[in-house]
Amino acid sequence: MGPDRSALLISLNTASATALAVGLPFAAFERLVLFHFYLQGGFVLDSGLLGSLLWHSDAALTQPLSMGGGSYFATHVSPLFWLASAVSRLLSLTMPQFFAAFVGFSHGLLALPIFWLLVEGFGLKRGAAPWLAAFAAVGFAFSALAIAIALYPHFETLIAAFFLMFAVAQYLGHARLACGFFLLGLATREDAGLHYFAVLSLVVAVGLARRVPLRQQRAELIYLTAALIYVLVVMTAQRLVFPGASAFVRIYVGNPPFAALGASVLWNRLLFFVVERPYVVWPALGAVFWALWSRNPYLLLGYAASVPWVVLNLLAEGPLAAALIGYYAFPLLIGMAWPLLAVYRWRNRRGLEWRRPIAGFAALIALSFVPSGPPYNPGRLSLPRAFLDSPSRAWQAATDHGIAMLSRARPLLGRLLVDNSVAALAPNGFTSAELPDLGGGGTMVPPELPDTVAYFTTGFDAARLRATAAAAGLANRYHVPGTPLHLAARRRLDLLPPFEGLLVAE
Repeated sequence: MGPDRSALLISLNTASATALAVGLPFAAFERLVLFHFYLQGGFVLDSGLLGSLLWHSDAALTQPLSMGGGSYFATHVSPLFWLASAVSRLLSLTMPQFFAAFVGFSHGLLALPIFWLLVEGFGLKRGAAPWLAAFAAVGFAFSALAIAIALYPHFETLIAAFFLMFAVAQYLGHARLACGFFLLGLATREDAGLHYFAVLSLVVAVGLARRVPLRQQRAELIYLTAALIYVLVVMTAQRLVFPGASAFVRIYVGNPPFAALGASVLWNRLLFFVVERPYVVWPALGAVFWALWSRNPYLLLGYAASVPWVVLNLLAEGPLAAALIGYYAFPLLIGMAWPLLAVYRWRNRRGLEWRRPIAGFAALIALSFVPSGPPYNPGRLSLPRAFLDSPSRAWQAATDHGIAMLSRARPLLGRLLVDNSVAALAPNGFTSAELPDLGGGGTMVPPELPDTVAYFTTGFDAARLRATAAAAGLANRYHVPGTPLHLAARRRLDLLPPFEGLLVAE
């Protein structure tokens, strides 16, 4: 076999392994979000909100009608959404489909830097080696931490993914790519630069401890300075433009500041964190053991950089942040992946050996699955079914059509109440008054009895909406065939022009 043919086979083999490493998490997490929207039932906060901002949005990132409007920049400065919105206009995808693809892309991108580092950095290029790298990358994308984040679909996974892409590109000598990924990471959310600054500051400190002069760490110094300047400028501008809105004060500080904190509260939060967040705690302990065993403390830099974030969340006013629920744990993804980068970055004089690093990395992934109580799962997504059972295009189209007809018929329906599942698929199709309880839970007691109620039978609001319809005496019950959409009304809806031939009476 000639050298050209051999190189071609190696390239094809690596390309196939790359497709597995990136494509499998992309497809699985895309299906999970579609399952969330169309089969189990989504929620406006935040699936519907983020989906509407990423799809065909305007320059101000105006929030949907069901959220009361206003610019999303008052909450987070995410210029990346402009790029995503521009891409959405080039694709023939609906809003939920595009948001599902966006989340799938986030998790596929999470796997790519692991695969890239193992193949190009550690030399896993021949035979079955790229497939071993692909399995390690897929394992990281499907770690218990990554899955826990995806159960409350969001976008912060990209902050970790872009940083890992930046670090791998930088360490492999691809300076321009590194700069591009770094900028994309900063554009994801205004505070991304703080996380990047924390990691890079520790990298520079380690370099100084190893007697590496600052002039040899020029790139790291430039990036950490740029990250800090970006954060300060953007967050200052945000406060000047939106003086009355501060997500940081609302979620973390509270008003008055830290009023609910006390010794017992902090102790209970810490105990809860240790017991109920094993996908964070056990991989971190595994990294400590790995660092001690290999006498390489640099493996812990990723987790060490996350300590201020974890402490801030333990002190937070918001209950989700205080419990480090869902996407709030995204910086820990960097901590879990960092040991591989550290082994490559600070390899010993004997060269680079890949078997032990992969074994250690696989152990961290396995430790993330130490059992505990169920993770935060507001959409009640069942796994692995949500990864496999994607709604058909016909099911999606019928559901979208039924909700669109419901929105158009609103002037004819009297006082309308819709549940989160309905509004999540059309957040601009309903007003905030028609969605009186965004948070869910408890008993729904609307100020006036409704004339029409619409809900998903599988949605987490379904029991409350059915009880509300019964209390209001809504005797006319319907469903849209081939969808989970059900309606209860005071008048005959099947006689109204928008619903003719669409509804089936129960």
